[in-house]
Amino acid sequence: MSKCCKGKCWCKFLPHNWLCLKGLYVVFVALFYLALVFAIYMAIQIITYPMISGKEMWITLGIVEAQVLGTALGLLTIAKVLKVLAKIKHAVAPCCCNEEKAKEAKKETKKEETK
Repeated sequence: MSKCCKGKCWCKFLPHNWLCLKGLYVVFVALFYLALVFAIYMAIQIITYPMISGKEMWITLGIVEAQVLGTALGLLTIAKVLKVLAKIKHAVAPCCCNEEKAKEAKKETKKEETK
């Protein structure tokens, strides 16, 4: 769960707060590759199905592949948008978690220097 949400509200337990933008990017890229594998699987199943042949096979193959590949393209688009949003968020307002870690590291180095 993201440590940047420091409120005492129940919203931090909702599923959309479990992953940050980078985590959501990884999820959508994985779904994109899963959709590509599914498209290949469906193409093999349609081509090898003995009851469909000729014009009907090509129409079915075109419709199914267009739907699955369109979904894959949508998932990839969402993943790229999330990646850009993560970069923008990092440039505009860096995560406060990193600042706390940096402050702790500075305190430790100051303690070591004083010894």
